[in-house]
Amino acid sequence: MTSSEPEGQAPSGVSRIRTFLIARDRILCIAIVLAVVAPTVAVAAKVTPSTVGLPAARDFGMWDTQTLDSIRLSDYRGKVVFLDIMATWCVPCQESMPDLRTIHANYAGDSFVMLSVTGDPLDTLAKMEDYRTRYFANWTFGVPVDALQLRYDYLATGFPTVVIIDGAGLMTYRAVGRVPLATLIAHVEDTLNV
Repeated sequence: MTSSEPEGQAPSGVSRIRTFLIARDRILCIAIVLAVVAPTVAVAAKVTPSTVGLPAARDFGMWDTQTLDSIRLSDYRGKVVFLDIMATWCVPCQESMPDLRTIHANYAGDSFVMLSVTGDPLDTLAKMEDYRTRYFANWTFGVPVDALQLRYDYLATGFPTVVIIDGAGLMTYRAVGRVPLATLIAHVEDTLNV
């Protein structure tokens, strides 16, 4: 220390570094808290994507993994369609399978159909059928004619993307990522009751 600095205080350069490090630590703590709290609050508040202004569902062709039949989305006109755009390697897709089984078990019938369709051009009929049997799914799984066009048409920027389509072929709900079961059920019931 030089004689011009007060005794018991750190040199000014060290003081500035210490102040910077303390401020940085506070900012990091706030960022961590926000990263943990914000998603929790959003789920607790049941914040869901807007359903206003969603476009009409675009028709597309696919092959059924069980029957190998060529089918189209428009084959299900008049029914509520729960469209699960997924990929066989997608962990959140795999984690959502119990929820999808619950929805299918409770709503499948004359007015409701569930389709799980890959958005990954590398998923083959065999991969999709293996996935379907591995997760004990008893609804239709399909491989689209053009997976990339499907992702574009349904704004599937990630997996899973869930789209609920009413009997008139209009999207009533769309969400990217894993959605809580209660939210999915509420949107299925809203669409069925329209």
